[in-house]
Amino acid sequence: MLWRHLCLVRAGSAAGLIGGMIWLGGSAATAQVAVPESATAPSVARPEPSAPPADLATGTVDLLAASRSGDLSVTGKGQGQDKVRLVLRNNVKRRLNVVIPPGLVASSKVGQGRAGGGGAGGMQSIGLGAVGNGPGAFGEFQPGAGGLRSIPAAGTLPSRTVAVPAGEMVELTVPGVCLNYGLPAPTPRDTLAIMDVETYTEDLRVRKALRSLATMGTSHGVAQAVMWNVCNNIAFEAMMEKAGKLINVPEIALAARFVQALDESTSAESIDPSALIASRVILQIEGQGDLDRDARRIAAELDGLRVLGLPVKVAQGEIVPPCLAPAMAVRVVLNTSKPGETRGRIIVRTCSVGETWTPIGSLAFRENSTSSVIDGPTMARAIDRAISGAFVTVKPAHRSVGSTTLKIENRLPFTISAAVVKTGHSAGDPSVPFEAVGVGPARSVLLPIQAATANLVEHVQLNGL
Repeated sequence: MLWRHLCLVRAGSAAGLIGGMIWLGGSAATAQVAVPESATAPSVARPEPSAPPADLATGTVDLLAASRSGDLSVTGKGQGQDKVRLVLRNNVKRRLNVVIPPGLVASSKVGQGRAGGGGAGGMQSIGLGAVGNGPGAFGEFQPGAGGLRSIPAAGTLPSRTVAVPAGEMVELTVPGVCLNYGLPAPTPRDTLAIMDVETYTEDLRVRKALRSLATMGTSHGVAQAVMWNVCNNIAFEAMMEKAGKLINVPEIALAARFVQALDESTSAESIDPSALIASRVILQIEGQGDLDRDARRIAAELDGLRVLGLPVKVAQGEIVPPCLAPAMAVRVVLNTSKPGETRGRIIVRTCSVGETWTPIGSLAFRENSTSSVIDGPTMARAIDRAISGAFVTVKPAHRSVGSTTLKIENRLPFTISAAVVKTGHSAGDPSVPFEAVGVGPARSVLLPIQAATANLVEHVQLNGL
């Protein structure tokens, strides 16, 4: 594939697809399609329309194990380079709760010896994300080192479970990433074999990368950049030069850090999530005049606490210390304090490549407590709320009776794994959590909400990826 053809663009379909980027490799079949902002969430298997009889047997099975035993027929249908249509047919007389494990590949050739080998006829194979991913998201977003999700109660089914009624068939769309750069993308006429990544390739780096991405969760752009680099040796520098709608510069920077953590990891299965969250948020806090003593005390209490889901590393002085990009520097300046209130400003900078810090904005800061009684956790929550509301914006994109479609835009340098949105302007209006949203840096997403409006993002969760 030639890089100079990266930015060719196709017109969107009448159904609302906004565009795709063509990475030319010899025919139009190599088109790489950008995830449309207006796309609907992937179809997920729905339960039976009525409750099953009390004596109806139900079994929970692994997708691959049930396929090998013959209880379940599993096939994949091509849907371009960024998704696959899974067809699950229940061959037994009991309902099956099918657990879809992370690290699956829809392969154009059974048992390829290497990840970059392509399939029969030179067609792409697709690494799969998670069932239920929304547009632009990839993976399960398991909490790992922390998150908004609670641990499921004992005996509950994993979120990646799909119910297939006895003797029936279920079809669902799963997002995917191309594993064979430059080869034609599979079409709906193409049938793909579903297998574990360990069957697909002997390359340990490819196995660990896909399994980690599918488990931890990220944006589709980050996942695609990682797999092109790991599977096909496409340099991140070359991606930077030709970044566009499919993959942007902040996503490439996140992918580069992921690959570095991949190569430093000693685990045979997946990357330790803590390797992706360390030293991502550098915090400086200072106080003017009489507030200096309180600022230094609060700073000492903040070190190691979390802001936006990431652990804080406190730095002294006005100069931001060198760090491993991408990262975010937050400087808090307290300038006024009186009984019941403390005011100041928050300046936010980001570092995507090298050691160059770029301002992304500043905002007024107010905490409804006197500085002398503010402790580290209180300050961490206040900074979290202020940054979430200022750099992740929400506005109604479409309204209908009883519901609203929201547009959430992300100006932070990391993928948003989860968010909490305020549904109104008054203190009594409820807050609504969204999980596994996967909004990449410099990206936006459309989310439905059962409310008339929403005006503020109260909190976002970042997982460093």
